[in-house]
Amino acid sequence: MPKRFVEITSQYPTLLSSIVRAKQKSPYTIIEREGKYYLSFSDSADPRDTEKAKQSADVLLSNINGMLTLPPFRVTNALQRANDVITEDENGNVFGEGTRMIGVRAVISTDFASMDFSNLLEMQEKAGRLSRIKEALRYYGQERSWFNLYDVYECIRKDIEEMEGEGRKIPEHWLVDSHGRNRLMDFTESANNANISGYAARHTYAESKAIKRINDKLVRMKENGKEIMPMTLDEATTFIENLLMRWIKYRTIQL
Repeated sequence: MPKRFVEITSQYPTLLSSIVRAKQKSPYTIIEREGKYYLSFSDSADPRDTEKAKQSADVLLSNINGMLTLPPFRVTNALQRANDVITEDENGNVFGEGTRMIGVRAVISTDFASMDFSNLLEMQEKAGRLSRIKEALRYYGQERSWFNLYDVYECIRKDIEEMEGEGRKIPEHWLVDSHGRNRLMDFTESANNANISGYAARHTYAESKAIKRINDKLVRMKENGKEIMPMTLDEATTFIENLLMRWIKYRTIQL
């Protein structure tokens, strides 16, 4: 089966070299070759047809970039595909495609050299088999908004229902904060209710439930009397990030 080498770049100077040093397993690896970095994988297509290889690389990079938005890395759009594709067939013949240089501006970033990428790549390979995780990571990798964060939550909720059976809920210990408070309703009401989050909320004022402010930390829903501790968008991002990490670990450990 032909081996593809698709050139990749990064705006983070030490990221690719750090990944290369990590323990990597098939079905793909990131390697250094003649001073450039390549995403390497096997491909059953015609060795002279590079378009399918580019499409496969784009899918893999999308998944890897999704994982890189999570802690401890927390970088967005970290890896990009260049246009150089090298193919090596079963007989050792090499086919190459001319390189189109893509300007990538370096940014000051975390010292990736001190991070362990082995778990990242292993988790990504497993997560890549699960469509719900890939979907959630794409929402999470987008610009922060109540809409995108809620979409991540919906992916997790639906996956739990599909795995455990209809009516099953997200485990409560995934949802509690350091004080033992379950923050799920705080999140969902903050995401949906314009009376809490203003025009950034998912619902309009006309469709939002009325609230009564108790103090600077709590509001009460007039409809049912339940107390809500509103979240800011930053707090909601941390909540969903933690939930996403727990879910991914739970799902990938089963594979």
